[in-house]
Amino acid sequence: MPEWVDGEGRGPSRRSLLRTAGALLPALVLGVGGAAGTATAAGSPDRALSADPRGTFASPGYDWTAVPGSGAASGVVFTLTGPDGRPLPGRRVRFSLSAFHTVRPSLWFEAAAAPKGGKSPERYGYMDLDTDARGRVTLDSRLRHGAVPTGAAGLELRAQLVGTETLLATSRLSVSDLRSTR
Repeated sequence: MPEWVDGEGRGPSRRSLLRTAGALLPALVLGVGGAAGTATAAGSPDRALSADPRGTFASPGYDWTAVPGSGAASGVVFTLTGPDGRPLPGRRVRFSLSAFHTVRPSLWFEAAAAPKGGKSPERYGYMDLDTDARGRVTLDSRLRHGAVPTGAAGLELRAQLVGTETLLATSRLSVSDLRSTR
């Protein structure tokens, strides 16, 4: 195997490159894992606030009566707190409907109200929203229900912090038939 990088005898040899990298490697490892890494983990207030966040819905389950057309779902409030119980404002939380594809006529997220005489707004299975100053997100204006009852057992509204895979909270959802309440 030739010693030169380009095979023509010019430029640094492989041995000199390896020696230089080997000499620098301990300094690079110390710089990353040493004082700089410790300061970030121990002294960063953002790190301390985001460790083990906790999320709760105002209710473990929500039930709405089927009505003609679509209406805003009411009373759905989510609160995000840190491990110390303090609210976490300005955090992006993803809210998703389990089995959205099977219950789409019953429950969905809506980005904005339909303009008068305009095309209906799109229906979504999830939505990313930021917590307010109290660490809350009110979904009343975004979560909609239609006239089709949900017969799907286990339909849930889920909340997770965007950028993580940790599920913060779940709540049962259903739309009941008006005839069944009489």
